[in-house]
Amino acid sequence: MNLKKYIYFLCILLLLAFLLFFHPFPVLADVERVSLTPELLQKKIKSPQLQEGILTLDLTYLEIDLTADNNEFKEEFYHQLQNYLNHSDKAIGLDFTHSLIKGDLMSSRLGISTVLSPEALPQNLTKTEREIIESNPQFSNQSIEPMNSVILFRGALKLNESKITGIIDFSNTFFLQKIESKNINVTKAIDFNNVQFSRKIDFSGSAFKENANFNGTQFQEQVKFNKVQFLGESIFNYSQFKQSADFSEVIFNKVVNFSHTSWSDTTKFISINCRDRILFSNSIFSGLVSFANSTFEKSIIFRNVYFRNTVNLKDVKLLGIMDFSNAEFLKDKAINIAGFAFDSDGSKVLGNTGEIARFMYLNSIEGNETVLRNFIQNFRDSEQIPDANQLEYKKQKLTKQQLSEKIIQTPYQDYWRLSFIQQVGHWLLLNILLLLSQYGTNFSLLLGVGLISIGYFGVLFWFVDRWRRRLPKPIVPNLYDIICMVSSGSSLLVIGTIEIFNSAEYPFITLLCLSLILIPIPLSLVSLMYEKGRYHDLMESSYFLLDGGFRQLQLLIVRLPIIPEFHFFRDRFTPLVWERRWNWLNYYDFSLNNFLKLGFNDIRLRDQHLPGFVSTLVWYQWILGILYIALLFWTLSRTIPGLNLLIYLK
Repeated sequence: MNLKKYIYFLCILLLLAFLLFFHPFPVLADVERVSLTPELLQKKIKSPQLQEGILTLDLTYLEIDLTADNNEFKEEFYHQLQNYLNHSDKAIGLDFTHSLIKGDLMSSRLGISTVLSPEALPQNLTKTEREIIESNPQFSNQSIEPMNSVILFRGALKLNESKITGIIDFSNTFFLQKIESKNINVTKAIDFNNVQFSRKIDFSGSAFKENANFNGTQFQEQVKFNKVQFLGESIFNYSQFKQSADFSEVIFNKVVNFSHTSWSDTTKFISINCRDRILFSNSIFSGLVSFANSTFEKSIIFRNVYFRNTVNLKDVKLLGIMDFSNAEFLKDKAINIAGFAFDSDGSKVLGNTGEIARFMYLNSIEGNETVLRNFIQNFRDSEQIPDANQLEYKKQKLTKQQLSEKIIQTPYQDYWRLSFIQQVGHWLLLNILLLLSQYGTNFSLLLGVGLISIGYFGVLFWFVDRWRRRLPKPIVPNLYDIICMVSSGSSLLVIGTIEIFNSAEYPFITLLCLSLILIPIPLSLVSLMYEKGRYHDLMESSYFLLDGGFRQLQLLIVRLPIIPEFHFFRDRFTPLVWERRWNWLNYYDFSLNNFLKLGFNDIRLRDQHLPGFVSTLVWYQWILGILYIALLFWTLSRTIPGLNLLIYLK
């Protein structure tokens, strides 16, 4: 029994210990504060403390009544502090940590009013303070008459965990030391208009319940506004951030204005929540800027913004409009859109047509298929077809990259599996489409491919038809025909190549791909034919027959390259006359007919006394032509709005 009681007693002790050490104690709603009196203020002034190497007045855990009802103490408070702070040979800081300030807090009643010129500066400034002031762009060695005065605040200022019931008016103030204002609670407006911050400032975790004005403010060192709640309107226009700025996890409840701002270093707007419009018009971002994991419930405006580095929009949730109109980007990969979500029917991303999508990028297609699909649909809905096509091209490039990785990682034993063969086939087809037409999004590139193909086969057909033999009786073209064909073929080749270099992302690889399609099989057929020789009848007659009944531009999609079998139709076809001066043009006409199914004459291949190599060569071009036309129509349907309405269906 004793052992049993002992075990029960031990269990109770363990339970109590657990409750004692792991159960959170309730936090007191308000810290205990002491009311500041004139006597206590005098005592504080006479005994400043040394904090981080700076003499500081300890005004922590106080209740300071600066309301109009306590005007006598208010005037005494400001008079005593201003007199003490400004007549000291050393900078004196103020520490209001955990204090409650009832009424307004004004820098004009604490600092020195002066102008930034050598003659007007107070004589008791230290060398370091003078160097800070003289390094400021507003400092001038000229006459002091036309210059505006500023409020010089020499010491550090701490407002951590404090609460201020009135307004904070620090407008037109020059702070020489750092500002620490973590977790402050301000119930009225704050005014930091045209303020100079020479050292770091930290407003982390604070709550500004009314308007916050930082118009024209200069932040010379690091800025922290993370986890701040801006419940009123926020104004930062014409401000300058010389070093990094951190606005992570900020809540902007109303309109935010960052227009005409300058950001010189890394800028973080990570996980912010904007419940109203946010404006960055005419601003400059020199460093990285991140909006990752942020939510924009209304519009965010980047009109006329200059980005010198990357903009991170990873996992952004957009419910309104994001406008990049007339924005400029220094880098090709400037906008990271991984995980970007259009979270409402009215969500839109706008930008300069034909430009904005060029700067968007993803590192991988895995997990971003929906992102790309939504962006493509977004640009199609806005009739920004070039941007939609640009993203489609990037999407297929990422797909090719993914396929390449899968093929490389496939074990050797699986090379003969059907799934692997399908992957390789898909990879080859995708590469051809990307290189020759940028996956149906670049008509100019496809036009260059067509010009080279038509010219190449035209010269090849002319060579096969005219250069028959040299012995015993030469059957070769005359010098005029040779000059015409070489010059015209070279011209088409040069024009097509220029078009490819102007349109293709990788022009040399595109030309290599086109060469692999046009050169090996046709030249092999021609080489074999000349190696075996030609000993058929009608050696002095052309392989190509012309229908003399038609001389008009006509579309011949259903026409085959071989002469009809029915004798009534055959009688209308006569061989090309080699001796005619412009006969060499007929070979280009046949190449155009056979490849693009469009021509001025109905020229076909005879079916009697015809080498099989010539017939195979013609049919090879005809098959390539069918594929080219399909690719051409597909490209036109994607590049001309309204030509194919099916692509607009979601």
